[in-house]
Amino acid sequence: MNDFTARTIPVFPDPNSGIRLVDVTTGEEIKPGQTIPEPSGHGHITYLGPTVHTRDGDPTPRPGHVAVVRYTTPATDWAYLPAELNARYEDTDTTPRTTH
Repeated sequence: MNDFTARTIPVFPDPNSGIRLVDVTTGEEIKPGQTIPEPSGHGHITYLGPTVHTRDGDPTPRPGHVAVVRYTTPATDWAYLPAELNARYEDTDTTPRTTH
């Protein structure tokens, strides 16, 4: 295993982070631990959660708006923009958008 395939990306640790990843086609929430299609169509990946983000001058960790996923073979974490996963982040205190 090389350094590239052994890497992990920090994931925001609180499942009640204030944001959720939502599938743009179905409007359903994609939850951490859920298996989703790999963007290039080669199998499946596991959604781990949003990245960790900090602001200059404020060390408080916040959820980022980039999705962290895990590939199983080889075991490695990867980051995708929500659109690459056919998804978007929404605030959890808002009513989910529906597509018609």
